[in-house]
Amino acid sequence: MSFNKHFSSGIEPIKYLFIDGGSLDSVLATFSKELFGDRELEINYYHLAKGYQKVFYYDCLPVKKEGENELAYKSRIKPKIELFNHLKSLDRFHVYEGTARFRDKNKGQEQKQVDIMIAVDMLTHSFRRNMQEATLLTGDLDFKPLIDALVQDGMHVELWYPKGKANYELVDAADSRKPLTIGTVQHWFTKSFQSKMNLPDTSQVQNVTLGMEWSEIVKIEKKTYSAFFYENKGLYAAVVPNKDGGNYLHRHDDLNQLKFYVEHLYGLDIYRPNDF
Repeated sequence: MSFNKHFSSGIEPIKYLFIDGGSLDSVLATFSKELFGDRELEINYYHLAKGYQKVFYYDCLPVKKEGENELAYKSRIKPKIELFNHLKSLDRFHVYEGTARFRDKNKGQEQKQVDIMIAVDMLTHSFRRNMQEATLLTGDLDFKPLIDALVQDGMHVELWYPKGKANYELVDAADSRKPLTIGTVQHWFTKSFQSKMNLPDTSQVQNVTLGMEWSEIVKIEKKTYSAFFYENKGLYAAVVPNKDGGNYLHRHDDLNQLKFYVEHLYGLDIYRPNDF
């Protein structure tokens, strides 16, 4: 069956999801640090994979650090091994492990084989017409030639990328794109973790009336938004004017988390050379 016949018949397209585990780890680590006090985020991977017939996850175990004893190393890699085993136990999930080496203290760990495995698998499934749509989760510019090759082969490629951190050339190469925001990721959380979340309250109002007890503490001007921050006895509010003449109002008890949340919501999805 051709792709055109497949789509015109109303049948749901066969979609495969390919996950660069290092990129996903980086996204989750950022949210953990900036919004959840370094707590481990509890992910329901079936929520992440909703709508995909197959999911391919690629990663490698952390490399042993210089001077690290065996006991400490085993303790450090235990969570990663447990994650690999958990994903392997899930229907539709397939885990492929590469290797890693330590380059230096500044550059840290470098993955080997992972990029090649992703490229080989995506091209193979595309050439064999096993799938009608391919989604790649990554922020690594090295994957641009792969996306180019898939697009030229007629495959529809969607890119999931870390908002504000992926190179614009990578993002532009895909047919469709989705920045990984906290709004997206929070739908992947387990029910128990969602019940413990303490994200800023959000509302949309025409006129903001905070009261005399609130004092303005800082104003932030960015290319895509302006934000006014207020404080009242350890509580904080951010007012962000919108294009319709109204305002978005966000409240939280941690100023740094509130600032990150506002920048994350209203900052640029990708940065181009003239954006700096």
